[in-house]
Amino acid sequence: MTYSLLNSVFLGLAFWFFVASMAVIGVQMRRRSSQSADRDVDSLAPPIDARRTPGQRSTSRSARRPNLLGKYAVTLLVLLVFTAVFDNLIIGAGIVAYDPAKISGIFIGIAPIEDFAYTIAAVLVLPTLWGLLGHFGPLKGKAGGGAK
Repeated sequence: MTYSLLNSVFLGLAFWFFVASMAVIGVQMRRRSSQSADRDVDSLAPPIDARRTPGQRSTSRSARRPNLLGKYAVTLLVLLVFTAVFDNLIIGAGIVAYDPAKISGIFIGIAPIEDFAYTIAAVLVLPTLWGLLGHFGPLKGKAGGGAK
């Protein structure tokens, strides 16, 4: 089995885990947003926009929502640079070697391109898993534990 074939399997699994998890997180965020909107309608306080003076910027939830795709892209870029530097050092020092018959022949420095698949999978899976655990974690909403 070549490294590319092996990588395609776990990158495919990482990608579909990412897609499915983002869908679940999106549903949860929409549900929480609609629940908070229902509470705001029931409250006697005026809406946030009614209390704003004309020169103030809106700080609505949509204005404060982070650009997740941008954060994933920046994280991926930074980690790919670090992977390129350190993999080249490790391979150059002779700590790690690859079977030439099992690599594609595409290199970044002296590191085969297949070595970067682990970084891509980590960027897809780890923050997504963190997001899932943040939404469904056992300490969620309990006093003294978990972020709200």
